[in-house]
Amino acid sequence: MSRYGGKAEAAISRPRTHCTTWLLVSIVALAVALRFFQLGEWSFWHDEALSVLLARKPLTDLLHIAAGDVHPPLYFLVVRAFLVLGQSETIVRLPSALCSSAVVLGLYLVAHDLFDSRVALVSAFLFTVCPFQLFYAQEARMYAQLELFTVLCCWCFIRALRGNRLEWWGGFVICGALASYTAYFVVFVFLAQAFYVFLVDRRCDRIWRFLLSGVAIGMLYSPWMWVSLNQTRAVLASYWMERPNPLVLVTTLSTFLLSYSLQPILAVPGMAAALFLLMVVLNSLRYAMRDPRSPRRAFVWLLLWTFVPLLATYLVSLIRPIFHVRTVIVAAPALYVLLAWGITRAPRWKTNLALAIPTGLLMLVSAWNFYFTPAFAKFPMREVAAYVRERTQPGDIVLHTSSGSYLPCLCYPTAGRHVLLPEAESAARKNAPSQAIVVEVGSGPPLPLNEAVRDAQRAWLVVALDHAIEHQLSLKEEMDERYTLLDATDIRNIGIMLYDLTPCTEE
Repeated sequence: MSRYGGKAEAAISRPRTHCTTWLLVSIVALAVALRFFQLGEWSFWHDEALSVLLARKPLTDLLHIAAGDVHPPLYFLVVRAFLVLGQSETIVRLPSALCSSAVVLGLYLVAHDLFDSRVALVSAFLFTVCPFQLFYAQEARMYAQLELFTVLCCWCFIRALRGNRLEWWGGFVICGALASYTAYFVVFVFLAQAFYVFLVDRRCDRIWRFLLSGVAIGMLYSPWMWVSLNQTRAVLASYWMERPNPLVLVTTLSTFLLSYSLQPILAVPGMAAALFLLMVVLNSLRYAMRDPRSPRRAFVWLLLWTFVPLLATYLVSLIRPIFHVRTVIVAAPALYVLLAWGITRAPRWKTNLALAIPTGLLMLVSAWNFYFTPAFAKFPMREVAAYVRERTQPGDIVLHTSSGSYLPCLCYPTAGRHVLLPEAESAARKNAPSQAIVVEVGSGPPLPLNEAVRDAQRAWLVVALDHAIEHQLSLKEEMDERYTLLDATDIRNIGIMLYDLTPCTEE
């Protein structure tokens, strides 16, 4: 064992000591506790509502609708299986919480194979307490599941290259296929693996088995291949993201540590502290790679795993913007392993550990805000839906100016008919794939105001100013001008108005 924590390439992982085992069990238990704490506290928001409504569909409809979405169907099928247990926020988010908890163990295995148990334990702990990971562990979307299959795929990849045994190549194929059916972003991890095999490892027998494994993944993925090509064409034609600024490469790395829940006054110092820590660790890495005793191949692999997805996604976004922190979430686990090495095994690891304290404190603040600060909570759509449901009378219609309120309200018990009013034309053109999926999972296509209120006696108007604010306000002004306002309330910045439509129907 070198002072950097590396192993000889052909070595087998040493049996874990009793202390290491208990530490790992404690970390996994903490991960489960953090991910299940307040799991159902907040309401569904727009993207989660898409998951719920799609998972409720019959199987054939689910697959048909998913083919028109921009994601593969595996996650929605998993959620559909969990819905037999109930349809509450806790049940729907349960797959993400379980997957994120399992990643802790998977990341330990990866870091242990690359370095040693100390780096592995710290890597697992960083993933456990990171507020960014807590956010997606309690999100009814596919990102935690994608991380799990990605980490397991990379673990099998490491083992396969080390021993060239068929069972590990088989595990690599299975995990790679599962990741591909979860989200398309895993393709950039495959790209990083290809760079490593062809440019770093360069052993012919490994290259051939890697290529054959890629063919096997392609064969398993072939039933969805044509659909994914059509989805890619749809995204290239129209998508909602803006072209990223190069600075996003830097801010994304800090977000992997600090997440989205820091107050504005702490956001800039937090980003500076996180990036400074990363620069210090990378500088330590630069010096360590000069030492022939260091596990240089482990360093190279982690750098490729971290930065190839970031850079490749950014370059694609120069043609068609797809860059978002969640589209590069596959790079986050590698970053945690690099940081764990930097604060446990680097030549000046004690100095690095001291420099990590400010970032660690800000991570705790961000995690606290995530759990307990209402300003960072999701929209209270459960309360909005209950308020409208309890006051709806026969002949009422419920209008929504945004799909951000329309879809979540459909996830809860409703009374009256819910209708989405047309969104701004520019937004509709820009985000055609998402608009189409909203129609498929909703209760019908958007309707103009005159058509929506036909045969209704009263109308509820729900205004959630999440996007296209001017357009939504113009719809509210039109309602104010044409109909009599009977009541108005506000639930955490979501406006709920009740209008009398009698004068309109009499005319």
